[in-house]
Amino acid sequence: MTPAFRMHVKAHGTVAKIFRALQDATKDQSLGMCTATVMFVLSQDRLNMDLDRDCLELMLNLLENDTSHDQALDDCGLTDHQLQKTRERVIQLCSEIKSQGAAKYLNTDNITVGQLAMETLLSLTSARAGEWFKEEMRQLGGLDHIVRTVVQCCDHVDSMTNVWSPTLIDRIKKVDRCLRILENVTIQNEENNVYLLDFENGILIDTLIRMFKVCDYEIPLYPSYDENDKDSIGAVLRECLTANLKVLINLSHDSNQITHGSKIGQKDGVIDTTLHIFLKVPEYVPHDEKFDIMFLTLTLLINLVEINVENRKLIAEAKAPDTSDILHDSKKSFAIEALVKMFFQQEELAKTEEKKTDEILDGENKQTEKPAKDAPLKAHTQYIEETIALLVEKAGQNMQHTMIASYIAILLGYITMDDKEYLEFVGKQLPDGRFTAMLAVLDKYLNFMKLTAAPGTRGIKSVEMIIKHLTKCEKLQAEASGLPGTSA
Repeated sequence: MTPAFRMHVKAHGTVAKIFRALQDATKDQSLGMCTATVMFVLSQDRLNMDLDRDCLELMLNLLENDTSHDQALDDCGLTDHQLQKTRERVIQLCSEIKSQGAAKYLNTDNITVGQLAMETLLSLTSARAGEWFKEEMRQLGGLDHIVRTVVQCCDHVDSMTNVWSPTLIDRIKKVDRCLRILENVTIQNEENNVYLLDFENGILIDTLIRMFKVCDYEIPLYPSYDENDKDSIGAVLRECLTANLKVLINLSHDSNQITHGSKIGQKDGVIDTTLHIFLKVPEYVPHDEKFDIMFLTLTLLINLVEINVENRKLIAEAKAPDTSDILHDSKKSFAIEALVKMFFQQEELAKTEEKKTDEILDGENKQTEKPAKDAPLKAHTQYIEETIALLVEKAGQNMQHTMIASYIAILLGYITMDDKEYLEFVGKQLPDGRFTAMLAVLDKYLNFMKLTAAPGTRGIKSVEMIIKHLTKCEKLQAEASGLPGTSA
């Protein structure tokens, strides 16, 4: 199983042929162990594994054979010398792979057929396997396995009294990896979304929400500010939270004007927890990850209110977390007040970054020293490269702040739509009751969207609809105040 041999086998399309010939591997534990090992080794290569429906079906059938405990092979009654020799060779091979920096999640102390099959599955994504993978994962029972693994791992996590042992942390890491597969198979796939929402009376949703709350509560207790930290309690929980958010975003996206996924928002504590994560949790994560958490939580909130009036009411009446306490037990203002405040903070940060960009373009930047005219060409080239890098960095930070401010404006736009009371309440939080600042940010964001046609952002039509709504509100407010209005 040298790299050269693996590449040779893949290059000639032999992998799929081999696995098609091994469909009966589940009938013999020794053959199943060897088959699962071959699959696992091939999945660790950077070169894509040749995966088709037959391979996936075999992988899932092998997964059914998992006994998941020590002495798994002996318990099957297969204790002969040849079987033990096979097992030792498999352990040796897996240990070699781990020593090379791959297969870091594999527990070599308890190698079973099912464990190898699951590790193989977790190493694959729909992007590597193709769009058909999403459908086959549902039809062949792969989603069932992933969901049950998530539920089983999370069963050991209590919402408030966790002692984060190495074993429990390993389970959270496994949940994170499972959620990444669920994220991939639920992107723009309504059939999978509906299936997962309804699976065993919504057990996945209930589990995700419970873990969502655990991450919200625990991350402030275990702050992690090092972006290279991947193994501390805070870092593991942060990664799990991000993966959880991405799955909830996919599942809460309502298609065809049917409020199915957005009903997640009516589950106990979901709105409050999401608002708390947006407003408070970024204080306890590395600087470069603040944007991700804020962007994802806002996306989830927008999904929940886009066509679901009940969720709009829940957010409008929600309380904001107290600024002096990370917990949820003090007197609080309304969340809308905190959202408006956050909007203006992000708008101001965007203006600051834009000003820095202008200074660089005007040659007033102090971070890079301009070389003398008679300096070597290399010095001038380096100066240009450093200046361009700074421009890209500042422009990126500017757009991050602009996007957060825009998403807040979109969220508030939906909440105030067709509800005069909420519109008046939001208006009271704004200077002169005007939506001028929000409209300016949304116009800038809309132009950015049209320029980049950025995938994964809110639809252009949705943003245009919010702009039209807020422009109308602005005009009515201006007329009521006797001030010049904004033309629609």
